[in-house]
Amino acid sequence: MGHVPEKGGIGDDVLAIVRTARAELPSSHRSLLDQLGVQETAIEMWPKDVQALYSTIGEVPPRSSDLTRAVAVWLDRLRVVAFNAPLLAEATQGLTRAARVAAITAVAWHEYGHALSLARSTRDQRRDGVRLLGLLPEGLAQSIDYPGGYRPGAVFDEVIATVYAALIRRVRREGYGCPDYLHDDVIQAFKEVIPWPPSR
Repeated sequence: MGHVPEKGGIGDDVLAIVRTARAELPSSHRSLLDQLGVQETAIEMWPKDVQALYSTIGEVPPRSSDLTRAVAVWLDRLRVVAFNAPLLAEATQGLTRAARVAAITAVAWHEYGHALSLARSTRDQRRDGVRLLGLLPEGLAQSIDYPGGYRPGAVFDEVIATVYAALIRRVRREGYGCPDYLHDDVIQAFKEVIPWPPSR
């Protein structure tokens, strides 16, 4: 599968970690990402270069102020997850290599879950996002900036992405079961979008 070219420097390191995180996903989910044409890039000149990507597809780019603190954005028409290399470098500065890799890997898993949800969820499902957010455990719900950062229609995909990253993180320790702390409605909504348990 081809990838969007990236510049050298901190972007190389971020992108290497992101691609390793993708390789660690269940094979059936990697296949879904491949079928959907999902690519990834790590952008060093952020937000200027990510705004330029929007312009290449004829879309009005978000304002710089709206992009500055975004760890990544999804460009649907390009099927590209663009990662904010400077912000990820800043956020992980001073960490051990292992801790840095773990932090960026978690972000990558979230973004791949987000891409799967955006590509596979329906308008009707997205209407249920705010209700599902209210059913998440506090620790997960707090990571979704609503009503401050997200529109109601965007909340569903954030819920799915947040749950996806949490489930992938626990696979090696506890297998593919769903934890008791997730509400049945959340689990059902998740499984309607992302096959779980995956066929490895």
